[in-house]
Amino acid sequence: MQGSKEQFLLYRLRVYKDPRAFAQIFHKHKPPVYRYLSTKLPSRQDAEDALSTTFLRLWNYTTTAQVDHVGSLAITIARGVVADFYRSRKKETSLDESNKEVADTTNTEEELMVRSDISLVKKILPKLKSEYQEIVILRYLEGLSTKEVAHYLEKSESAIRVGLHRALKELRALFSKEQHERERDHTIPPEPRE
Repeated sequence: MQGSKEQFLLYRLRVYKDPRAFAQIFHKHKPPVYRYLSTKLPSRQDAEDALSTTFLRLWNYTTTAQVDHVGSLAITIARGVVADFYRSRKKETSLDESNKEVADTTNTEEELMVRSDISLVKKILPKLKSEYQEIVILRYLEGLSTKEVAHYLEKSESAIRVGLHRALKELRALFSKEQHERERDHTIPPEPRE
């Protein structure tokens, strides 16, 4: 969907409250917003509920105000929805809740590998500073360019590059620490001598 087509759809939304225009916008922006929400929330159901809330708020906003960039607005709204979720629950996401979603239905070898990678990412990503989390999610999980990430987060490209460098350095350290802990947990201690 090109920028001019999206602007036309936004015009249709604002002036005519056209549900078909919103459906096209929804289908384009749903995958990145859902991936963002699923990395921030403990379960698939929570992410789906948050997705509905996000797009309901997006509908309300786009039908009443001029919008220049739907993607960044959707991510901004999603951030607010995540904040509301944790404010209302007043508790941290536990690793156990995250892993319940990973150990779901199917069990082909490839799916299990993908799910274990997601589990590891869900375990390590929250340990990053929140500003780094967003940059990593948008750049590597969403596949946005540095320029697009800068636009979404309303920062300069150089600030995003520096943030990415620092985030990756911190991620490497966290992954190494996690791997070291896993190896330590799997080694069998020597038997005591009598």
